[in-house]
Amino acid sequence: MRKNKIIHNLKIEIIFLVLILIIPIATYGQNQPSDSLNIQQVIVEFKESIIEKDSLRFYKIFFDESVPFTGIMSEKTEWSIKKKYSDFQGVAVSDHKEFIRDICKSTKNLHEKFYQINTTINGPISSISFDYAFFSDEKMIQWGNEKWNLAKIDSTWLITDVIYSIHFPDIEPFPLSKLKN
Repeated sequence: MRKNKIIHNLKIEIIFLVLILIIPIATYGQNQPSDSLNIQQVIVEFKESIIEKDSLRFYKIFFDESVPFTGIMSEKTEWSIKKKYSDFQGVAVSDHKEFIRDICKSTKNLHEKFYQINTTINGPISSISFDYAFFSDEKMIQWGNEKWNLAKIDSTWLITDVIYSIHFPDIEPFPLSKLKN
């Protein structure tokens, strides 16, 4: 009888230990509802920083001192430039500081519109992909697909890198023209 009680108690202890180990693992990968809202706020900060030409506000949404921005031109857009500049490579490499500095220097009204935003959150990392159109004084000057990777550091989502395609609308029509405005 005593042996059965010991076995029964051991089973309960094992079940308890298994639950203690499984519950944190099961809840670790779950995203907080606020994560989506906080990531949406990063998008708002990005867009408004461009419109307002506010570099300090812009810097606050980036992970590091130098976050890479890599733009890859479509073949048609690249060839349109190679007609005049045969050595042109079709790649634009900079960082977030150079990007916002160029915007702040411009006398034109600049803004970027985002379409078809897809966000994937996996615990402390996330990625955002979307179609974009960039405007200067209400004229679209380029469009493409853009992707950001983000990391959650101390409850704050920060952009770790940006990659985007570049298409000139006078060479390749904007495919989402119905959504342009």
